[in-house]
Amino acid sequence: MRADQSARVRHRWLSQIRQSGRLGLLALAALLAVVGCGAEPPADWQWWRSADTAGVQTELASWRGPLDGSRALSNPVTLNLTLGLSAADSTSTTGLMLYKFAHLVAVRPEPSESVHADEYHFGVAVDTIAMTDTFCQVDYRDSLLAAGYRFSYDSLWAVTFHPDTQPDSSVTWRVTSANLLGYATPQETVKTFDWAARRVLFLPKDSGAATYHLRRLTGFAASSPSSQDAPGVTTIVLSRPGRVDTFFYSPRTDGRGLYNLRSIDSLYEVQSGEQIDVTVSTSTPTDTTTDRNRFFLSAGNTRTDITSGALRGAGSFSLADTGYQSIYVEVVPLSSLAYKDAAHFSTTWAIPVRVR
Repeated sequence: MRADQSARVRHRWLSQIRQSGRLGLLALAALLAVVGCGAEPPADWQWWRSADTAGVQTELASWRGPLDGSRALSNPVTLNLTLGLSAADSTSTTGLMLYKFAHLVAVRPEPSESVHADEYHFGVAVDTIAMTDTFCQVDYRDSLLAAGYRFSYDSLWAVTFHPDTQPDSSVTWRVTSANLLGYATPQETVKTFDWAARRVLFLPKDSGAATYHLRRLTGFAASSPSSQDAPGVTTIVLSRPGRVDTFFYSPRTDGRGLYNLRSIDSLYEVQSGEQIDVTVSTSTPTDTTTDRNRFFLSAGNTRTDITSGALRGAGSFSLADTGYQSIYVEVVPLSSLAYKDAAHFSTTWAIPVRVR
């Protein structure tokens, strides 16, 4: 009797899925299998076994290189950035000494602990009755704990302040001295931060075997320390003669959303050595007289400063190695780069591409 009841429940579940009108999309099962979990599922899920988890793990292992999100921050960049004091440096809210880079030479990533985790969501295709026609959707997460950038500089502004008490007893901190310190040998300082990225993968199961193949994937967006505090990226445009493609953040019906599950056969495609122009647009900061963004493009083993305006980056790249890769755009407020003691803020977008 319990078997009949289970069959009726499963039949109602499949009927509800069909009635949802989402044929060809996903119907996620109420099952979350994290990497390393070897427990057998409930009896109702006859199509899932620990062999399915092993099959997904085997397939993902072969894709680790192209999907490794930590590559977004792996390349150094030469800045040669010269900064002067501005009106914003003439007052202080704390009275503490202000240190501002006068000449920033380079920014290099620091080795950090990389953590990877997968979340497996097993389900059945909505247009099938047989529960053996299954898929696995994976939340593919890469994190860097205490990630760091090492700043090299050969001159530094040091500004001191004194209190100026107002008639209403409030205190305004005004400049006492501003000194430019020069160094014969470049000095270094490290800023640390946490960083995490999530992309989504779709792997259908081969009929009759616990073998899975990656068929669809997304890009990702990573914000540090949070999406509320990090720069707001609105679009990234990839262009070449005769073709312009604009990428947005959210999934779109035209497939140009960063989090669209794109078929690996329909990813943005370039030829080996072909030059692709990149334009990045941002919506923050709203007041560009007090702050502005710096834009960095990573492709292959190179990282380039492509800043062309307060809210815009423009540059180009080419890729020599064929296969699946990602290009990365990182946007960092100038205030985060310019001040020695400022916290790190950034937004990174990853766009998967296929190189022929």
